[in-house]
Amino acid sequence: MRKLVQLVAIVAVVTSLAVLPAFAGPTTPTGVVVGTNGPANIGRSLAIDGTSIFDGDTLTTGATGALRIRIGDGQLLLAGNTSVTIYKTDAGVSATLLGGTVRFAMVPGSSFEVRTLNVVAVNATNGKPANGQLSILSPTSFQVGSTKGDLDVSVNGISTTVEESKAYRVSLDEDAQTGGSGGSPRGAGRSKGLWWIVGLISAGTAIGIWLAFTSPSAP
Repeated sequence: MRKLVQLVAIVAVVTSLAVLPAFAGPTTPTGVVVGTNGPANIGRSLAIDGTSIFDGDTLTTGATGALRIRIGDGQLLLAGNTSVTIYKTDAGVSATLLGGTVRFAMVPGSSFEVRTLNVVAVNATNGKPANGQLSILSPTSFQVGSTKGDLDVSVNGISTTVEESKAYRVSLDEDAQTGGSGGSPRGAGRSKGLWWIVGLISAGTAIGIWLAFTSPSAP
């Protein structure tokens, strides 16, 4: 009887071990590195072309670094001194900007969005491709602009359209004072932020790096 009980226990253990891998399964990457320039890391590891990116990975660049990744049909470029964490969501993939500047390319129907400061989400709008740039200026302010197509920028769930070739500086502090590069506040209140137009997206090193990394077939 004792031997029978031991045999049943052994069979149960072996069966459970055989079933575990089927339930666990391989983790699906959320993106892949497609271009690097200068110091860039995924966690503590050096980022190199072809490296897979997984849910929860944090990407960082040094002062002279740049990193371009592909997420589905979209792309994201980290400029120097930038940190981004990639998350898998029910809707797709979210890239959360923790500091610095990112440029992005989104296509219609893409499940890829860019977020920052806990209350800001950026998506393409009108079912058309969109390219843009997002920068954190302070713990309560950011700058966002479009270089192609219109962007839907949601602050605390309230959406504002950023039209092609326009950029805005946004303060999440309702006590923010007027000023900046020009224009007047477009909207006020802690719920949606205080918006100042700052003109066209400025040309510079980030654009040069973006073009150098982007192949003719890329968005």
